[in-house]
Amino acid sequence: MANLMSGSYSYEELKKKYDDFEIPVVKVKVNGIDVVSTMNLPVVEMKMTLSMDAASMVVLKIGDQYDLKSHSFQAKVKNEFSIGTVVEVEVGYKSSTLNLFKGFVAALGMEYSELPLIVVTLMDARRLMMLAGNQVVLHDVKNYSDVFHTIMSRYSRLCSTEVDPTSDNLVNPLSQTQDDYQFVTRELIGSGRADREFFVLGKTAYFRKPHKEKTAIMTIEFGRELLALKTDEWYRDLNIEVVGYDADQQTTVNGKASVHTPVLMKKLIGNTPEYYVTDPSMDTVSKAKDKANSIADKLEYKAKTGQGMTIGIPEIVPGRYLSVKSMDKDLCDHKYYLKTVIHEINGTDYKTMFDIEGWES
Repeated sequence: MANLMSGSYSYEELKKKYDDFEIPVVKVKVNGIDVVSTMNLPVVEMKMTLSMDAASMVVLKIGDQYDLKSHSFQAKVKNEFSIGTVVEVEVGYKSSTLNLFKGFVAALGMEYSELPLIVVTLMDARRLMMLAGNQVVLHDVKNYSDVFHTIMSRYSRLCSTEVDPTSDNLVNPLSQTQDDYQFVTRELIGSGRADREFFVLGKTAYFRKPHKEKTAIMTIEFGRELLALKTDEWYRDLNIEVVGYDADQQTTVNGKASVHTPVLMKKLIGNTPEYYVTDPSMDTVSKAKDKANSIADKLEYKAKTGQGMTIGIPEIVPGRYLSVKSMDKDLCDHKYYLKTVIHEINGTDYKTMFDIEGWES
């Protein structure tokens, strides 16, 4: 699992690993046992949505489980996927699979069009954080990363943690009145207190520095594994200034940064617009500067968007970069940051789709 956040691969290496990308395979494990093979379950369709910004989910559609005489689905299958069951999912090809998801059965239902199907919806720990209800807690810790450790310990059945520590030296306890997900994403990260990304992949919840791993998963090419790509880079021209307060010196402190403009852009107004952020907790120039840089970086990345599709490649996951070459050096040949990745298997057809937010030239 650790390789998914640091590994780099060549197309030839993966082609050999997956036997020319033939015969897609889905493994669905309950208590470590692949119930697809042991119970001979035909997975008609599998759609896995892995996201940096929301709870990841897997939708499984299982066929051949309906008894026309008794007018019911097989009881053993319904029991195996009882709501709340912890499930892991691996995808790949007959020769090799990767564990990309661990979560719980959030919904169990059926679908009937041409054939009656059992539909199992799995969601990761972030969904459980949303369902846990508002928490009224005072976190008496020194750093925001300590708060994250405390919160995620409640969800240890679904994930472990990998954390980049913060150095905040908090003086007062931190009050929480929201559910765990809103508190982490809004109060810690969204407010700018903690310059971190929070996402879950496989068995691990990450609280790490944004865009941390700069190495690309692989370099993809049109006419080979890359099937489609669309990119847009939007107009931007902005300076950021964060204003804080040094209580010891009783003076304001300032940190500045600029959002980088596109190479192919003409300015429309003479003076670059200024965006001011006031945050008394930024009590040193260094902290204010770091926050300004963080805001500028996020705005720049959000102004670079796109979507793409490849043949099914399990190693393509969010939170990593994916390189494209030999297309156009200004518009296409970049190292793209992946925010959402969808792995979809229908019978013998396996495709990987992805959403882009930001890139490095």
